Amino acid sequence: MNLHTYILIIMVFLFISCNDDKIDSNIGTVNPLETQANILKGTWKLEQIKGRNSIKELDPVTKDGVVVDIFKRMTLTISEGSAGGGSYTTLNTYDEEIWPSLGTWTFQDNDKNKILRSDNVSMSIFVEVIHNYAQPKVYTLRTSFTTASGSKDIKWVFNFIRECSSPFNEAC
Repeated sequence: MNLHTYILIIMVFLFISCNDDKIDSNIGTVNPLETQANILKGTWKLEQIKGRNSIKELDPVTKDGVVVDIFKRMTLTISEGSAGGGSYTTLNTYDEEIWPSLGTWTFQDNDKNKILRSDNVSMSIFVEVIHNYAQPKVYTLRTSFTTASGSKDIKWVFNFIRECSSPFNEAC
């Protein structure tokens, strides 16, 4: 190689190195816990989840795999959510031991799919968006947790939906 080729290679290398520094300094990191907390904020209703990519529709509430109707009028409102957690309230809860009417929550073990309620109930959560571009977005929230009844553990699954109120899917 001649001298011009070496100089060209060095200049290209320096140019790429300098640009990488500028690019890295402009990119902010996205905290997945903060993103998940923002998605969780809002009022959630218990409804059968339809329109998912999977074939099976999900019933609103199950107890050990059996459909339960006693919570059908319950709503869950999550507010003040951040990477550090937030607070929640419920209306029309049937049983305060299953879903208290108010409390706080945190992400358990920095996992965006696990929350720990203030009553020490550990919950697995799964959030999904059902989005048909001609309709508002619909968010689904699946919570599953176990409670104890005597010496028996009972598995609960609650399936909530939250519709985006914006016709253009803004701020959802």
